[in-house]
Amino acid sequence: MENAKKHPAGSIRVSEDVIVKIATTAACEIDGVKLAQNVKSKTKLGLPKSAPVHTRLSGDTAALKLNIFVDEGCNAASIAENVQKSVKSAIQNMTGFTVTKVDVNIAGICFADESDAPADE
Repeated sequence: MENAKKHPAGSIRVSEDVIVKIATTAACEIDGVKLAQNVKSKTKLGLPKSAPVHTRLSGDTAALKLNIFVDEGCNAASIAENVQKSVKSAIQNMTGFTVTKVDVNIAGICFADESDAPADE
């Protein structure tokens, strides 16, 4: 899905995939964050394999939902708040979309022995 914005010189289209990539990059820049799809333990926990970032675009606004894992020993609430701020700022600065909300679902905790293992495919 693409959303178009009209400008005097024409229109600019931003793909939903671009919004997802920006959100993914911004979330992963926060220390202690792993995206749910990149964590090996998700199959052990019985969690479904799904995209870690979901977007809903409407006109020039965006609403996002991210599923993250936090590293063991980190303050999950603080990390989630930092993810919200980082994702909102990155999307608004890079696309001009107004981000109405960023929901962060903490899907689990990454323990030290699991975080370095490659994800199961």
